[in-house]
Order: sequence, then C-alpha cells, then structure tokens
Amino acid sequence: MSDFKKIADEIMTVDDAIRYVGVIGEKGKIYHGQMKEGKKLLTTKKEQEVLSADLSVIKLIQGLYDESLGRVTFIHTVRDKLHQLVFYIDNMIVCVSCERNIDNHKIAEISNKIEPIIIKLIG
Repeated sequence: MSDFKKIADEIMTVDDAIRYVGVIGEKGKIYHGQMKEGKKLLTTKKEQEVLSADLSVIKLIQGLYDESLGRVTFIHTVRDKLHQLVFYIDNMIVCVSCERNIDNHKIAEISNKIEPIIIKLIG
C-alpha cells in the first residue's frame, strides 16, 4: 500500500461526513485520490486535476505573505455542496471534502483530528 493511500485510508476513518481525500504534490499533481464508498464524485477527472493545480497556485499566492504573517497551513472553504478542507504540510497538499450538512463546530473537530494524522504520516 502506498503511503498516500495509507494517509487517505486513515483520514477516511476520522468521520462519516468525509467524502473524499486527495493527496497532491506541491506542483498540483494528484498522487492519490480516494472517494468514500457509496459517495458520488461531484467533479470530472479534468476538474479534479485543475482544482489540484489551483490549490498549488493558491499556496504560492498565500506565500507572498509568509514573512509578515507566517505560512498558511490550513484553509476551510464552504461551498453550496460541501466543505473543503485543505492542509498544506511541507511540500504536500491534502484536500478533504466533507458533507455540507454538518456545522462549523463539527468541521473544526474533524480538521483537528486530521492534521495530526497528516503530520505523523507526511511531516
């Protein structure tokens, strides 16, 4: 089993609200993407590739403020159809999508459980 699959498998066990886990390289290449069994992917393969590249670009743009504000390590985006959690750890990006019907307190709880998993397995 690849390390990327191991990361995704472990994150998937954090909460039933997690739909998808993607492990992405710093330049936007998807190393591993995993959808929770029984869930429907909301994007095409091409859209996933573009989104992964966009997350890499967002990291670069945010890096303009690293000296004054510090590095970005986590971004939570709320969309109409899901919550998107993006973790920036070293040269990796881990993108996790969760069901939209959960509240922000639950999202915070999920993200607080995911970050140590990523650090343990990547960092």
